[in-house]
Amino acid sequence: MKKSDRRLFLKKAGAAVAAFTIIPRHVLGGKGYTAPGDQLTKAIIGVGGMGRGHFGYEGTRLIAVCDVDKSHLEQAVSLAKGDVRAYHDFRELLAQPDIDIVHIVTPPHWHGIMARMAAEAGKDIWCEKPMTRTIGEGIKVVEAVRKHGRMFRLNTWFRFRDNFYGMNTTVKPIKKVIDSGVLGWPLKVTVSGITGFDWKFYWSGQHNLKPEPVPPELDYDFWLGPAPWKPYNPERVHSKFRGYWDYDGGGLG
Repeated sequence: MKKSDRRLFLKKAGAAVAAFTIIPRHVLGGKGYTAPGDQLTKAIIGVGGMGRGHFGYEGTRLIAVCDVDKSHLEQAVSLAKGDVRAYHDFRELLAQPDIDIVHIVTPPHWHGIMARMAAEAGKDIWCEKPMTRTIGEGIKVVEAVRKHGRMFRLNTWFRFRDNFYGMNTTVKPIKKVIDSGVLGWPLKVTVSGITGFDWKFYWSGQHNLKPEPVPPELDYDFWLGPAPWKPYNPERVHSKFRGYWDYDGGGLG
């Protein structure tokens, strides 16, 4: 190649490289485009109704789901977009190096253990409410997150999702007033539930449930995990667990 030709080639090549360096990605790839390699990846542990709701959170790419109920797992994979891996054991999921963020959407009796193990595995964590069942469990999660330099987010909607401020609430202006310090430190906070509490008290009273066969699709022992062993009854698992202290906060949880 002649020197003049080589100089021209290098000049054109340099201009091409500069174009890809300077031009914003959305121009080259379309509006809002983010290259797959630039996206954070996430996995969801617990893909019942609430867990599937985490599919829609933007800004990340779902690559794995996990559940001890085979029917939940199959439904989640069928609803997910793209190539999504399915796991029965959350420990196997945490061992995957290509997962950046783990969403923990299991019953609360698993939150503390899973959050600590996720932090130890080098994952950032998005955990459903409540963070843990006890203060002691929560302290251990905080310690693990700090020790391993991870990020932890509790899924309290009104704290980070602006669109919820428009639901005929005064959350945002009240928070601004409190943050300003004009009222000093609040001495009293009154809490109410959007859906009320009667249904939780109803479930909390179901103590004498007769044992029933465990559905073949559910790994009930794994579902119980650290909770005290109790005979299986459909009124204690999945969407009914809220009323029991073994798994959540009982009638007030």
